[in-house]
Amino acid sequence: MKKHGAVLVGNGLSVAFNPDLALDAITREVLERMGKADGDDIVAAMREIAERTLPEGVTSADDFEALVGAFGAETRTLGSLGTLADLKSPKDAELRGAIQRVAEFAERVRDTGISYVLEVICERSHATHEASANLHGLVRDLLATFDGRLTFGNLNYDTLLLAALMSEGDTGQVADLGDGRRKVEVLVNDEETCSVPALRRTPEDFPSYARVQLLNLHGSLTYWASPDGTRHAKLKRDLLEDGEQWQAVRDETTDIRPTVVLANPRDKAQHVGEYPFSLAYDMFRSGLDRADHWLIIGYSFRDFPVNAMLREQFEKDAHEPTVLVVTYGDAPSRRRIERAFGWDREEDGDSKGWLTIIRSGANGVQDTTKWQDFTSA
Repeated sequence: MKKHGAVLVGNGLSVAFNPDLALDAITREVLERMGKADGDDIVAAMREIAERTLPEGVTSADDFEALVGAFGAETRTLGSLGTLADLKSPKDAELRGAIQRVAEFAERVRDTGISYVLEVICERSHATHEASANLHGLVRDLLATFDGRLTFGNLNYDTLLLAALMSEGDTGQVADLGDGRRKVEVLVNDEETCSVPALRRTPEDFPSYARVQLLNLHGSLTYWASPDGTRHAKLKRDLLEDGEQWQAVRDETTDIRPTVVLANPRDKAQHVGEYPFSLAYDMFRSGLDRADHWLIIGYSFRDFPVNAMLREQFEKDAHEPTVLVVTYGDAPSRRRIERAFGWDREEDGDSKGWLTIIRSGANGVQDTTKWQDFTSA
């Protein structure tokens, strides 16, 4: 009988193989670059948002979500402003024009701030030869252990996991949201048009022969879309690595923007209910439903939509899946993890029958006894 697995990956996996991807380090670098940026009205607004959000500088990894949430916090307001600008009332054309200008300005501030965040992540989306070998070893072990369907839900924007999967697996058996059968035309700068893969639209777009699915639940460096949402594309890494595409966003010379969930907790639930994130969530739910073994690496268990999905699928099963959580250090606690799954000690008993925790990190985890117990169960 084939063994099916589901793997949820958080920032801890990326940090384990490249410490420069730690969220507080990324936040510091983003603030430094914004401070050095040429000063127009957009840059001035962006700096003021950063100063108000982090008045005492970067003090923890939590500051990353605070900063990117501040840039994206007005998403709902922007939508309302756009609706107001389209209405015939107010009849004052000058007022409608002013509303439209405010909406466009706020969008540019958001896009500029997010471009700096993702540019830094893109530059750091690599691992040393030794660390890369360890990541590839982990992926290789997963591919060998789960010979049936293997579904990855990736919360990171970087491409470390994608690179390892493409290197260790048969490329024909790995599918992400990029659909090689369909192309879309995008303007990457004011002088260059490029034909790139579109993003898949439905579960049926995933090939049945691809037993490994990589689902970027909150988007990816490589996932882009037109502002009106009519075109969704996957860009090649080499188009992003020289920095010109990120600058093109800031210069408004490209007709596409990154498709990522960079929002505060209040807005995140709204974002993940929209395409393409909704498709990734639906596909990962199916992967959890199919798998008897759930592996969770480097996740803090503080993301409400993700926890809701885990709890929904966990409570839905007639019997608990075998769950292995790999983290580094004392956090998250066993109690926090149990709560994320909706497990109540008083009513449900001890969780040790289904939940195992490894606190030594992801680097070399495949060589531990607990890992061997998990993969052989």
